Amino acid sequence: MYLMAWFVALIIAAMIFFILEILTPTFGAMAGLGLASLGGAVWMAFFIHPVFGLVVLILTIVWVPAYLVLVVRVLPKTALGKHLFLGRARKATGDAAPEIAKHKSLVGKSGITDTLLRPTGAARIDGQRVVAAAERGTIPKGTRVKVIGATATNIVVRPIEEA
Repeated sequence: MYLMAWFVALIIAAMIFFILEILTPTFGAMAGLGLASLGGAVWMAFFIHPVFGLVVLILTIVWVPAYLVLVVRVLPKTALGKHLFLGRARKATGDAAPEIAKHKSLVGKSGITDTLLRPTGAARIDGQRVVAAAERGTIPKGTRVKVIGATATNIVVRPIEEA
Protein backbone atom coordinates (compact mmCIF):
# COMPACT_ATOMS: atom_id res chain seq x y z
CA MET A 1 0.00 0.00 0.00
CA TYR A 2 2.91 2.29 0.81
CA LEU A 3 4.41 1.72 -2.66
CA MET A 4 1.06 2.45 -4.32
CA ALA A 5 0.87 5.83 -2.55
CA TRP A 6 4.35 6.72 -3.83
CA PHE A 7 3.37 5.54 -7.30
CA VAL A 8 0.31 7.83 -7.37
CA ALA A 9 2.33 10.74 -5.93
CA LEU A 10 4.98 10.38 -8.66
CA ILE A 11 2.34 10.31 -11.41
CA ILE A 12 0.70 13.47 -10.03
CA ALA A 13 4.11 15.14 -9.66
CA ALA A 14 4.92 14.33 -13.29
CA MET A 15 1.64 15.86 -14.45
CA ILE A 16 2.35 19.02 -12.45
CA PHE A 17 5.92 19.25 -13.78
CA PHE A 18 4.68 18.98 -17.36
CA ILE A 19 2.14 21.77 -16.81
CA LEU A 20 4.83 23.93 -15.20
CA GLU A 21 7.09 23.31 -18.19
CA ILE A 22 4.40 24.65 -20.49
CA LEU A 23 3.65 27.67 -18.29
CA THR A 24 7.18 28.74 -17.33
CA PRO A 25 10.38 29.24 -19.31
CA THR A 26 12.49 26.54 -17.62
CA PHE A 27 14.03 25.36 -20.91
CA GLY A 28 13.33 21.71 -20.19
CA ALA A 29 14.11 21.55 -16.46
CA MET A 30 10.52 20.87 -15.45
CA ALA A 31 10.09 18.45 -18.34
CA GLY A 32 13.16 16.60 -17.13
CA LEU A 33 11.72 16.41 -13.62
CA GLY A 34 8.43 15.20 -15.08
CA LEU A 35 10.18 12.47 -17.04
CA ALA A 36 12.17 11.49 -13.93
CA SER A 37 8.93 11.29 -11.94
CA LEU A 38 7.36 9.11 -14.62
CA GLY A 39 10.44 6.92 -14.70
CA GLY A 40 10.24 6.57 -10.92
CA ALA A 41 6.54 5.71 -11.13
CA VAL A 42 7.19 3.00 -13.73
CA TRP A 43 10.07 1.64 -11.65
CA MET A 44 7.82 1.65 -8.58
CA ALA A 45 5.09 -0.15 -10.57
CA PHE A 46 7.52 -2.96 -11.38
CA PHE A 47 8.24 -3.31 -7.67
CA ILE A 48 4.52 -3.61 -6.96
CA HIS A 49 4.08 -6.36 -9.58
CA PRO A 50 5.88 -7.09 -12.88
CA VAL A 51 2.65 -7.26 -14.91
CA PHE A 52 1.45 -4.00 -13.34
CA GLY A 53 4.79 -2.44 -14.24
CA LEU A 54 4.45 -3.54 -17.86
CA VAL A 55 0.90 -2.18 -18.06
CA VAL A 56 2.00 1.15 -16.53
CA LEU A 57 4.93 1.36 -18.96
CA ILE A 58 2.66 0.84 -21.98
CA LEU A 59 0.06 3.28 -20.66
CA THR A 60 2.78 5.86 -19.99
CA ILE A 61 4.04 5.59 -23.56
CA VAL A 62 0.51 6.03 -24.92
CA TRP A 63 -1.04 8.51 -22.51
CA VAL A 64 1.78 11.00 -21.82
CA PRO A 65 1.78 12.42 -25.38
CA ALA A 66 -2.03 12.51 -25.33
CA TYR A 67 -1.95 14.32 -21.97
CA LEU A 68 0.54 16.90 -23.27
CA VAL A 69 -1.53 17.56 -26.39
CA LEU A 70 -4.64 17.92 -24.25
CA VAL A 71 -2.91 20.37 -21.89
CA VAL A 72 -1.58 22.47 -24.78
CA ARG A 73 -4.99 22.63 -26.48
CA VAL A 74 -7.27 22.99 -23.46
CA LEU A 75 -5.21 25.10 -21.04
CA PRO A 76 -5.25 28.31 -23.16
CA LYS A 77 -9.07 28.14 -23.29
CA THR A 78 -9.51 28.08 -19.50
CA ALA A 79 -9.94 31.21 -17.41
CA LEU A 80 -6.41 30.83 -16.02
CA GLY A 81 -4.99 30.14 -19.46
CA LYS A 82 -6.57 33.28 -20.91
CA HIS A 83 -4.57 35.30 -18.40
CA LEU A 84 -1.35 33.40 -19.03
CA PHE A 85 -1.30 33.12 -22.83
CA LEU A 86 -1.39 35.76 -25.53
CA GLY A 87 -4.53 35.93 -27.60
CA ARG A 88 -4.63 35.36 -31.33
CA ALA A 89 -3.03 38.04 -33.44
CA ARG A 90 -5.50 40.37 -35.02
CA LYS A 91 -5.54 40.47 -38.76
CA ALA A 92 -4.03 43.71 -39.99
CA THR A 93 -6.52 46.05 -41.56
CA GLY A 94 -3.87 47.71 -43.68
CA ASP A 95 -4.35 51.15 -42.17
CA ALA A 96 -0.63 51.59 -41.60
CA ALA A 97 0.60 49.14 -44.24
CA PRO A 98 1.80 50.34 -47.62
CA GLU A 99 -0.72 49.88 -50.36
CA ILE A 100 1.36 47.96 -52.89
CA ALA A 101 -1.65 46.93 -54.99
CA LYS A 102 -2.69 50.56 -55.38
CA HIS A 103 0.87 51.51 -56.29
CA LYS A 104 1.17 48.74 -58.86
CA SER A 105 -2.05 49.89 -60.52
CA LEU A 106 -0.33 53.20 -61.30
CA VAL A 107 2.47 51.60 -63.34
CA GLY A 108 2.37 52.93 -66.90
CA LYS A 109 0.38 56.04 -66.00
CA SER A 110 1.74 59.56 -66.20
CA GLY A 111 1.53 62.59 -63.96
CA ILE A 112 3.43 65.61 -62.74
CA THR A 113 5.85 66.14 -59.87
CA ASP A 114 4.55 68.23 -56.96
CA THR A 115 7.99 68.65 -55.40
CA LEU A 116 11.62 68.29 -56.41
CA LEU A 117 12.46 64.58 -56.53
CA ARG A 118 15.99 64.08 -55.25
CA PRO A 119 15.54 61.18 -55.45
CA THR A 120 12.24 61.07 -53.53
CA GLY A 121 9.43 63.55 -53.22
CA ALA A 122 5.78 63.88 -54.13
CA ALA A 123 4.03 63.51 -57.46
CA ARG A 124 0.43 63.67 -58.58
CA ILE A 125 -0.41 60.54 -60.58
CA ASP A 126 -3.93 59.84 -61.78
CA GLY A 127 -5.25 62.60 -59.51
CA GLN A 128 -3.59 61.16 -56.37
CA ARG A 129 -0.64 62.61 -54.50
CA VAL A 130 1.86 59.81 -53.93
CA VAL A 131 5.41 59.40 -52.70
CA ALA A 132 7.57 59.04 -55.77
CA ALA A 133 11.23 58.23 -56.35
CA ALA A 134 13.21 59.28 -59.37
CA GLU A 135 14.62 56.40 -61.38
CA ARG A 136 17.97 58.21 -61.31
CA GLY A 137 19.21 61.65 -60.44
CA THR A 138 16.82 64.47 -59.60
CA ILE A 139 13.61 65.56 -61.28
CA PRO A 140 12.52 69.20 -60.93
CA LYS A 141 9.10 70.26 -59.64
CA GLY A 142 6.42 70.49 -62.35
CA THR A 143 8.04 67.88 -64.64
CA ARG A 144 5.80 65.39 -66.44
CA VAL A 145 6.70 61.86 -65.35
CA LYS A 146 5.72 58.30 -66.16
CA VAL A 147 5.45 55.55 -63.54
CA ILE A 148 7.85 52.73 -64.43
CA GLY A 149 7.68 50.64 -61.24
CA ALA A 150 6.25 50.32 -57.77
CA THR A 151 7.75 49.31 -54.44
CA ALA A 152 6.06 48.72 -51.11
CA THR A 153 6.49 52.33 -50.01
CA ASN A 154 6.59 54.46 -53.15
CA ILE A 155 6.47 54.50 -56.91
CA VAL A 156 9.41 54.88 -59.28
CA VAL A 157 9.07 57.52 -62.00
CA ARG A 158 10.99 58.61 -65.07
CA PRO A 159 10.70 62.04 -66.74
CA ILE A 160 8.74 62.05 -69.99
CA GLU A 161 10.91 63.30 -72.83
CA GLU A 162 9.00 66.06 -74.59
CA ALA A 163 9.65 66.30 -78.34
